Amino acid sequence: MLKQKKQQLHQEAPRQRAALAADDPPLVIDLDGTLIYSDLLWEALVLFLKTQFLRLWLLPLWLLEGKAAFKERIAAAIELDPAALPYDRRLLAMIEEERSQGRVVVLATGTPRRLADAVARHLGLFDSVLATGDGVNLTSHNKARALVERYGDKGFDYVGNSRADLAVWQASRTAYSVSARRFTLADRRSTTQAGSPRMPVARALLKAMRPRQWLKNTLVFVPMLAAHALRPNLLLDSLIAFVAFSLCASSAYLLNDALDAQDDRAHPTKHKRPIASGALPLALALPASPVLALAAIALCAWTNPMLLMVVVVYFASTLAYSVYLKRLLMVDIVTLAILYSLRVLGGSAATAVAPSFWLLAFSFFIFLSLALLKRHSELLNLHRDGKDKTRGRGYTTADKTPIGIMGVNSAFVSVLVFMLYFNSQNVLDLYRSPELLLGILPLLVFWLGRLWTLSFRGQVNEDPVLYVSKDKVSLAVLVLCALLVAAAAL
Repeated sequence: MLKQKKQQLHQEAPRQRAALAADDPPLVIDLDGTLIYSDLLWEALVLFLKTQFLRLWLLPLWLLEGKAAFKERIAAAIELDPAALPYDRRLLAMIEEERSQGRVVVLATGTPRRLADAVARHLGLFDSVLATGDGVNLTSHNKARALVERYGDKGFDYVGNSRADLAVWQASRTAYSVSARRFTLADRRSTTQAGSPRMPVARALLKAMRPRQWLKNTLVFVPMLAAHALRPNLLLDSLIAFVAFSLCASSAYLLNDALDAQDDRAHPTKHKRPIASGALPLALALPASPVLALAAIALCAWTNPMLLMVVVVYFASTLAYSVYLKRLLMVDIVTLAILYSLRVLGGSAATAVAPSFWLLAFSFFIFLSLALLKRHSELLNLHRDGKDKTRGRGYTTADKTPIGIMGVNSAFVSVLVFMLYFNSQNVLDLYRSPELLLGILPLLVFWLGRLWTLSFRGQVNEDPVLYVSKDKVSLAVLVLCALLVAAAAL
């Protein structure tokens, strides 16, 4: 008898919880920065920039019509994929749990209705949607007023994320925040944490700037080293070039990742990038990009006009790559190889050490091989994941074989260039024991052959430069090459 009673109570418990949930006031969820880590207005602006670059002149005119009208204009001009947004999975689980128990769940957002409805349809978790429309920007006091009119004062619970939600929290029965900090309301209540807490963005910004990629900018030291011009003033000039290219590169990475955010979210590894994951808001990433570029240009303008010219060409090339060229078959790879070579030219401009034909030819072909290696690795990983096409790129997984063939050929063309250089007058002028340089040839063949073999096995990650920086065998080969060069020069 007691056992039957326990079973009956156990069966009634879910129904009682559901009844209590149904009696609870509506649970109202904010969208920007709350349901998603990002902000849909900024997502829409990035899509507009990416797909309708030539219409950017319209944005100031639309802004003159007011913020609500501006949002609606942007929303009407783009096609958003709601599946490619960075959702707070913990908050989604909370919504699903509340709704499964019969509670009414409402999406209330300053996002234009067209975009908010698309998100609601995709998730299928909301009983109704309140959004910006009819000239009313549904944020802060406007949102609080709309919710009070519909549900009454203290007639709803609200989940928000920032100080803009203070008016809404004040009108709610229970105030929830996804922010790691607690907000104190006018009536001395405090917000309760819900969903995944948002972390400080400084670390995310530094990560998005990709300081590890600055390793590529050490190429600016190559002209000075290749010419054996090891003087303190040239070292300082090369260091300035390194800083300028690093700032410029970080600017390009921020812009590129912002434009690629939706594509990266569908990628097996790139979805963890700060902008794609939502850890770094687009509202911070996009303004930070031109600030870094202007800092690089200002540094060059102050120190060296020739370096300024190369850096401006480099930045214009990276901008063209981020906005358009990276979508074109093979054009993206050739552009990457040119961007590597521009770093070498930047070092020459900074130090006034003219690069030899051999250095430029060797640089182009070895960097072309590394660019092809990067794309080959990406296509191989996509093939393993059962996908056919790279999103936002002009390749299919069927292209991995010709890409690999071109990459191997480019690698050994660079070896051929080095062999011809070994037999040139430049070597006789610069090295006392040039025959020692012959030892570099088998090391190059071994290193490049090993890299490509590992790539065909799928053991090289998508950035070969970073792979080399962590690969002990590659580092040993580079050290041996450096020792041979030093011995030949002495």
